[in-house]
Amino acid sequence: MSHENSQHIVVVGTKPDIIKQAPIYHELKNRGHDVVLCHTGQHYDHNLSQSMLDEFGVREDVNLEVRGGVNDLVSGITAKLALYLRGFAERGGFPITYVHGDTTTAMAGALATFGERQALVHVEAGLRTLSPKPEVLRGWLDQGADLDWAAFREQSTDRTSWSKGSREPSPEQFNTRVADAGTDLHAAPVELNREFLVDEGFAPAAIDVVGNSVVDALAQAIAGSDKNQVLQKFPQMGDGSFLRFCVHRRENTTNRDRFNLLMDAMEALLEQGHHILFIRLLGTEAAIDNFGRRQWLEDLEARYGDALISTPVWDSYLDVVAAMSMCAVIVTDSGSIVEEANVLEVPCVTLRFGSDRSETFLAGSNFLAPPIDKALMTSVIHNVFEHRKELSWERVYPEGASRMLVDAVEKRLDEGSLLISEEWRYGLKAQLR
Repeated sequence: MSHENSQHIVVVGTKPDIIKQAPIYHELKNRGHDVVLCHTGQHYDHNLSQSMLDEFGVREDVNLEVRGGVNDLVSGITAKLALYLRGFAERGGFPITYVHGDTTTAMAGALATFGERQALVHVEAGLRTLSPKPEVLRGWLDQGADLDWAAFREQSTDRTSWSKGSREPSPEQFNTRVADAGTDLHAAPVELNREFLVDEGFAPAAIDVVGNSVVDALAQAIAGSDKNQVLQKFPQMGDGSFLRFCVHRRENTTNRDRFNLLMDAMEALLEQGHHILFIRLLGTEAAIDNFGRRQWLEDLEARYGDALISTPVWDSYLDVVAAMSMCAVIVTDSGSIVEEANVLEVPCVTLRFGSDRSETFLAGSNFLAPPIDKALMTSVIHNVFEHRKELSWERVYPEGASRMLVDAVEKRLDEGSLLISEEWRYGLKAQLR
């Protein structure tokens, strides 16, 4: 395999894919590689797809136009992408496919390349959830509204407080494990991801810690963003007091008890005097309607006026970044937003039972508020808000991730070892007769 006849197929399917794959696409292009941007069609709404492509200056070369539920997406992406990649190989090329993270697109993309026995680079590999040990979680639940902040903060940053084994977020934890199983180059964001992969038996030489390309995307977004555009629409955000509250994970938005608890916690925060920017994603909107919360939300908006900004997800990532940087605390069940908060130096609270970005717990930029007890959730969020000025941490994601990732790819191409084989794993390829 060489540089000359390699085609680099950067696959995107979701909004986070576009944000994090665009810097890698540009890095490959800038180095003169033959690059194709392949969109699976998983996200197709304008504010989740085309607006992101436009803002990051990329244009899809092919769209597989796959639609439907999870199984439809998996079968459709796998079949259509495999056929597309096969065409490169039949013309004498060597396709190198880049999939990102823990999406259905990443999982199906790995199935396609594995079946074709072609090279796969897994961007943001090794995402595994850490959750609090049972005794730790029980201790927090026992405290509830009387949470001991100092002890809670100390436990949150202590690796011994956390354990592996969670299947949440779902299906993301399934997706990332399947993608890793078919990967030739695991591009891990941090050392913790490398540790997870090595513990699971993946070849250490196939893993490179290259940072997270969200840093590159954020640098571009920060340079192009204008806080005044947000303030013109929502001037009340200028005092820096708002909590950015968003819930979209399937386990939170398809579970009536969890979703109602999360909405009740948001209402309790408003009652305490907090100001909230409530971002309604597609899953959020569906849950609001499915669980009879639409009238409740309208009443809440009328009751709290300017203290509650309730809005559908925004088209502009630049505006999203500008608004996030003005918030006091980011309260979310998203994984990507947790990363962005760490870089933007805004404290974060995760509304799940754990996180696949657990490096942010250990760094002290992110705290857990599991959706099981309203008193505990509101106590964690309120304490993070009250103590936000004393919180500080080192950024866990270094600059230059796209550069480091492409360096890793080129190094393997130079060595002829991008495709994993037993000969390569034992270092015996040069001895073959």
